[in-house]
Amino acid sequence: MIRNITIASLVLCAFVSTQRAPSTEVIDKILGSAETKTIEQINKEIDRLVEKLDDKTRQEHKAWKLKVEKDERERKSRIFKVLPKLSTRTQQKLIRIVMTQQNQTLSVGEKERILKHISTSMDNNTKVELARFLTDKDLFSLIY
Repeated sequence: MIRNITIASLVLCAFVSTQRAPSTEVIDKILGSAETKTIEQINKEIDRLVEKLDDKTRQEHKAWKLKVEKDERERKSRIFKVLPKLSTRTQQKLIRIVMTQQNQTLSVGEKERILKHISTSMDNNTKVELARFLTDKDLFSLIY
């Protein structure tokens, strides 16, 4: 999951750049260590990489980041609007998911493992109740 996010970020960064595009080694280094880093650390590495690219690519990256931030605000809004409508048991699971996503000290790999455990340990009623209101992307996003 995070590999796809990171790949998408890097592809976007270099996608129209003809000047000083990131080398395969640089991209492999970021991807290879993504699981052990926090989202904030990964974003800083990508930002440092983008700063070395041309103006157009930097502007596109900035616009992409703003869109991602807007999408994340909308996702959080959907979650908080849904929360009071859920059963107590489902509320507890959803809160645990959100707390895991927002924990800035957990690496991407740790978050993935915790979220996978939460997902697989949910009973069917909880899954159905969450699916009525939220998508898997809403529930298990790791972007921010």
